[in-house]
Amino acid sequence: MASSKISMGEYLWRRIASLGIEHAFGVPGDFNLTLLDEIYKVPELSWLGTCNELNGAYAADGYARIAGRPAALLTTYGVGELSAMNGVAGAYAEQAGMIHLVGMTSRPQQTMKALIHHTMEPGMDHSIYIGMSEPVRKTHTFLWDDAIMAEEIDRVIIAGVKSRLPVFIYIPMDVVQVQLDASRLETPLDTTIENDRAVENKVVQSILEAIKSAKNPVVLADVLTTRHGGRELARELVEITNYQSFSTPLSKGIIDEDHPSYGGLYNGSVSFPGVAEAVESSDLVLNLGPLLSDSNTGGFSRAVKDENLIFLGHAYCQIREKTYENIHFLPVLKRIVEELKKEPKIYNIPSTHSKDKIQPPVLSSITSGKIVQSYCWQRLGKFLQPNDIVLAESGTAQFGMPDATFPKNTRYITQIFWSSIGYTVGATLGALVAQKELKLPGRVVLIVGEGSLQMTVQELGSYIRFGFHPIIFVINNNGYSIERAINGPTQRYNEVSMLWDHQKMLELFGAREETGRKSKSWKVESVEEMEKALGEMRKEEGTINLCEIVMEEFDYPWRLNAQLVVGRAKAKVLAGSFSAKPPGVLKPN
Repeated sequence: MASSKISMGEYLWRRIASLGIEHAFGVPGDFNLTLLDEIYKVPELSWLGTCNELNGAYAADGYARIAGRPAALLTTYGVGELSAMNGVAGAYAEQAGMIHLVGMTSRPQQTMKALIHHTMEPGMDHSIYIGMSEPVRKTHTFLWDDAIMAEEIDRVIIAGVKSRLPVFIYIPMDVVQVQLDASRLETPLDTTIENDRAVENKVVQSILEAIKSAKNPVVLADVLTTRHGGRELARELVEITNYQSFSTPLSKGIIDEDHPSYGGLYNGSVSFPGVAEAVESSDLVLNLGPLLSDSNTGGFSRAVKDENLIFLGHAYCQIREKTYENIHFLPVLKRIVEELKKEPKIYNIPSTHSKDKIQPPVLSSITSGKIVQSYCWQRLGKFLQPNDIVLAESGTAQFGMPDATFPKNTRYITQIFWSSIGYTVGATLGALVAQKELKLPGRVVLIVGEGSLQMTVQELGSYIRFGFHPIIFVINNNGYSIERAINGPTQRYNEVSMLWDHQKMLELFGAREETGRKSKSWKVESVEEMEKALGEMRKEEGTINLCEIVMEEFDYPWRLNAQLVVGRAKAKVLAGSFSAKPPGVLKPN
């Protein structure tokens, strides 16, 4: 560095830029403005303001899922950080990390407990909001002591990269210009994942022995494989072994679906015919990066026996019935792939077991008439192109898109675990930014219900403002169809405003002739109209497109119906073991 000292603000932004991050999301506020000024000293970074903090958190989440590194999110004290918290919680639940920077009141103001705006009552401890984020963060730092600020910034950023969980840095206004040792920036942050080598050796050897003796091994690659940087390793494992391979609802697309070994999407009993049987009959299931939530396991109907299971997780690994705590799968998977490549004959690979490829059934062959769920999703799958990034919103899209067959190298984002409706509208912005930074080919395709869209619609304006051209499908089925399927199909609480004109939406948000932003919109109510629109959309370049697909409100994807049946059956079983004593920290008033 030219100077031996650097402001804390510039130091922080330079550390963030060193991760490869080129954009920071968020909303300016009076307690973070001086920190924002410092970003302009770092030419590798650009500020990208979102319409609100919740959408900023969603964008950071979507960015992390595509970029494979945490995003930077900046909010202001109290009102901003709390507004973002739902989005941060979703990133925590599904391990899409972010570095959340919070601009706070100054240290003198905090010491005197000033009754300043964004506080709640006289004499309030200004750091009270820090406690509110505790359940949704890996770690945090409160930059108070000048002597350890640089060390604390580095510690927290490293923890965020390694864990793929949100981390928080709380920054009082007056610390932005504190002078730090600039020479620290010459030492890159060490974000390498390391295990206890002796234990890791046992895990690797045990897995290799299991592979050697297996008669019918399969690969089940789940979503945390991708989150923790193992996507390419998983694909390489499938390529060199030729083992039959499967994804889950959250990891769809991790294995190319045109690969000869790909068997389909395993979701317990909520799977296409033949898929569950193939996974559950295997004598060795190499389960990579599992996330065993209800909707990612067919309502907990997954039936893989421990005696046939190799569970490679981020917190522990399990070899059949034996568990190895604090072992991260990524170094293990790297070594497994290396060993298999070195001596394939010892491990009987590539596999020569002749298995017919499991073909997904055609759910609908209609060519005219009203658009129905059984037709829609597989047709949208045929519309996709190699290298597309697809985002499916909570609701019918989330349960419908698993029916689609994805082309090569499709990246898929859905939030089927946290399931916060409106998430994908903000996440699409993050995916667009990540695609731009990584120079990824393909299109970004958002599929969102009209009810979810109403939650976060203003971020469409950001797509247009920053010159992005996603394709947006609005599924208009007259309200919250997923909630109708769950309960109250005719209750008014499942209704939303149907007065919106989706055909004028892009124009409203800035895509007009005088702004130089091109847009095109369609509304389709029949198969014939949808086919025509999809054909025209392929020809549109440099244009943001919106296609409103109208479907009947009581028509649900088969996977949603099937999972509800499983869930209700399990609920009856659980009800039989119910205890009136509240669990955990819950106490009656």
